[in-house]
Amino acid sequence: MRRALYATGLACAVGVVFLLGQTVFAASSFSFDFVAAEPSSYDHATGGGAYNFRTINTDVVESLEGGDFACTDIVTFFTQIKVDAGLSGQQAVRLNFEWTAHSTGQQGVALVDNDTTPPAAAGTSAAINTTGEGAISDAAPPAVAAVSSEGTDGTNFVKPSQTQRSVIVTGLNPGDVVVLRTDVRIICNGQSPTGNMQGRLKSIDLLNSTGTAVVASSIPGGDQTIPFKHVGDIKPPMCDPKDPNCKP
Repeated sequence: MRRALYATGLACAVGVVFLLGQTVFAASSFSFDFVAAEPSSYDHATGGGAYNFRTINTDVVESLEGGDFACTDIVTFFTQIKVDAGLSGQQAVRLNFEWTAHSTGQQGVALVDNDTTPPAAAGTSAAINTTGEGAISDAAPPAVAAVSSEGTDGTNFVKPSQTQRSVIVTGLNPGDVVVLRTDVRIICNGQSPTGNMQGRLKSIDLLNSTGTAVVASSIPGGDQTIPFKHVGDIKPPMCDPKDPNCKP
């Protein structure tokens, strides 16, 4: 079973403190947990769900199954971000995500940018998830998420193409516990895919408080994956996704 990677205990390995003005940035003072929303907890036409108490198979899952989805569905992922209460000043990080735009076996399915793929743009590229019952703590001013870059590295349905998205989260205060939501869409090309796909929190960069400059690259907490298994079980769309009236 995959586990959240907690950076706090790695201070000896990355014991580096960076000074910018009066603000102290410690790369070892964050923890990150990358999971997927439990598929039955939200509308796949729009994405959704909530991290809540991280209850497996109720709120979130650590792997996805093709049989729970159809072509053109939105797939929602969450990343919980915890900030050490001992830090001073606001913090900012950049989370670098990667989704396979191909399957490991025969091609026919891909995970792609939800904003530019029909049906009409739906889902959330990057937002702080404010709903739910879990212990979310977001002191004022609240955390804000924004996509800094995204695109496809390669060609959809051709190995080893990847959908990449980097999200900057600013306004992280000492002691904050916030949840970032980011969505992708499943597309199919009419063939019969086999194998698996995956979502990945590839790496995390520590930024200055305004999110405009990199302070440290690859701080602990990155390289977490969510396998998307049995892609051959993904259902076909109920209508042509190129039709503007298509509502899968």
